[in-house]
Amino acid sequence: MQRTGLLVMLLLAGAAVCSRAEDRCTAILVGAKASANGAPMTTHSADCASCDFRIAKASANGAPMTTHSADCASCDFRIAKVPAQRHDDGEQHDVVLIKLGYPRYGDVYKPENLDTRFYQWNETAPIGSIPEVSETYGYIDGVYGILNEHQLAMGESTCSARFVSRPKQHGGEALFDIAALSRVAMQRTKTARDAILLMGDLAVQYGYYGAEWEGDGAFGEAGEALTIADPQEAWVFHILPDDTGRSAIWAAQRVPDDHVSVVANEFVIHDVRPSDSANFLASANLFDVAIRHSLWHPDSGIAFDFARIYSAPVTAPSSGLAYSNRRVWRVLTLTNPEEGAALSPTAEEYPFSIRASRRLSPLDIMAFHRDHYEGTPFDMTQGAAAGPFGDPDRYDPSPNGDLTADDLSRGHFERAISIFRASYSFVSVLDPANADNAYLCYSFVSVLDPANADNAYLWFGQYAPHASVYAPVFAKVDRVPTEYSASSLFAFDKQSSFWVNALVGNWAARFYRFAHPYVSAAQRQLETGAEQLVADIREQAAEMKRRDGDSAMRQFLTEQSELFARESVASMWQLFEYLVTVFHDGYEMTGFDKGELHAKKLFYPKWWLELVGFFGEGHEPSGEGRPGASISSGAASSEVHGVSYTVTLLSCLLTGGIGVAAGVVLSRKRAKTEYHRIQ
Repeated sequence: MQRTGLLVMLLLAGAAVCSRAEDRCTAILVGAKASANGAPMTTHSADCASCDFRIAKASANGAPMTTHSADCASCDFRIAKVPAQRHDDGEQHDVVLIKLGYPRYGDVYKPENLDTRFYQWNETAPIGSIPEVSETYGYIDGVYGILNEHQLAMGESTCSARFVSRPKQHGGEALFDIAALSRVAMQRTKTARDAILLMGDLAVQYGYYGAEWEGDGAFGEAGEALTIADPQEAWVFHILPDDTGRSAIWAAQRVPDDHVSVVANEFVIHDVRPSDSANFLASANLFDVAIRHSLWHPDSGIAFDFARIYSAPVTAPSSGLAYSNRRVWRVLTLTNPEEGAALSPTAEEYPFSIRASRRLSPLDIMAFHRDHYEGTPFDMTQGAAAGPFGDPDRYDPSPNGDLTADDLSRGHFERAISIFRASYSFVSVLDPANADNAYLCYSFVSVLDPANADNAYLWFGQYAPHASVYAPVFAKVDRVPTEYSASSLFAFDKQSSFWVNALVGNWAARFYRFAHPYVSAAQRQLETGAEQLVADIREQAAEMKRRDGDSAMRQFLTEQSELFARESVASMWQLFEYLVTVFHDGYEMTGFDKGELHAKKLFYPKWWLELVGFFGEGHEPSGEGRPGASISSGAASSEVHGVSYTVTLLSCLLTGGIGVAAGVVLSRKRAKTEYHRIQ
């Protein structure tokens, strides 16, 4: 409490001298030679309209990275550690019906661990089972499998598909959805290639179904893409039901080592060459189904194109393609501005991947996830739709009053990579040398280590990426922090990372142009400080493992992950309290250190006043005020009265949060090492 109070006081002093449930996700995959550490990275933002990035060896550490943003308005935003286990002969692995909302099925989500104030939960009954294996690996689980202890990392993005099937016990014969497949792969495989082959074989044998199976909208949810990385390789995996409803069609393509690939709710694999097994994998029926339905023929002279053949036909190209393709265009242009300049932002399709113009770090990928097309013609902080203060949020359309579904089908807003309804996002950080060093982030970025599996970790953040702080969660923990593993959308929880980030995001959005620079400064300082501490933690973890054994190392990594989570939540509470103090009721409060507050009016810009008729009848709007005209931002600077607020905020956050984290890194406290279920 004393530390928190000090931070708030310092923040206010700084202001005195300077006045300041569809699943549609985004996934990115970074090749090993495109990553800063030489290992692939994968990311995911769980926003119900996700976008996955894949970075092969274009990462800063030389290992692939993958990310995911779970952009979902009603998903269960918790993550959990599923422990490694041994099984007896004859045991069965239960498979349950897909469930994205609270509570998801799994050992750590059993009824005794759930919030029963609103509903008495029952244990989910399986819809089928498959034979269990003798040993399963520990992994971090979310809406989908995220990262296992052998540095297998995944991101996800739902795609449209030509065929729809039904699950068992619901009028169909398919057993697996993509979440169930990802979890089995996390438990049973160590490499991206093996994971693809296992998931493909299971889907072909037992059947595959998508997230929806009722109505015309089911075609938009029938396909799936996973971005899959290990310390050496990064792959994109596509899957959809076959035409019988009892099997599956799938294909996978390897991301070149120095490239980045992105999936944003549409298939991105085009040419498939199964004979080139180093770069392509596919189901045996890949061509046969297309031939059977006259979708393609080898004698036609037309190249086989997976995305064109197996995606659902686009019925509203102006909005449907832009919803997905604009995000792809943006990531490709950020990855390589020179080559990206040749890409049209309105193209119907883009290259599978693009060469990274520099080695990418997890911080680079986090910036991608926070993007709203700033500085482009599609900048969502600009124009009338952003309101007078530049709010980039665009709420989901819904018929109301005299606004009909037909009306809505004729229009659309841009869909940014960062979206307000995200459950979480992450960047998986793998270590090519040591799996013990792998860690997580939800939005998350998986950071792998080609040399050591102990080093793998996730950069994880709950809620929208632009309003959350990413913090490291190591793969080899005994449990994940309660800040990430408890709470739900049923009730506000002060200890929850999701809920404090939601407070910051919703409050800052009211005065986005003025308040968001403060949020960005806090993110930058906390994440940069955490990144610097990770190297020390890895060294100490290796020393502890040599001296005291694996269990001591795991407990140490667990404690450090918990500390990062605790301090990030505390810092975001301090930031929220500061934002409410300084920005409220149309004012920005200053003068805290002078004993006399000054309320600076945050009045509306002239172009907006013209737009809403403030000046009365007969007033001719200026060029900026006319609907459809280009409207300048008038963006507020984070420097006021010649003193940079950012500098003050950064030093305060360093004092309040990261400094404490550094102290605990050195402490090496002992604690229980058993697996803890979610409370």
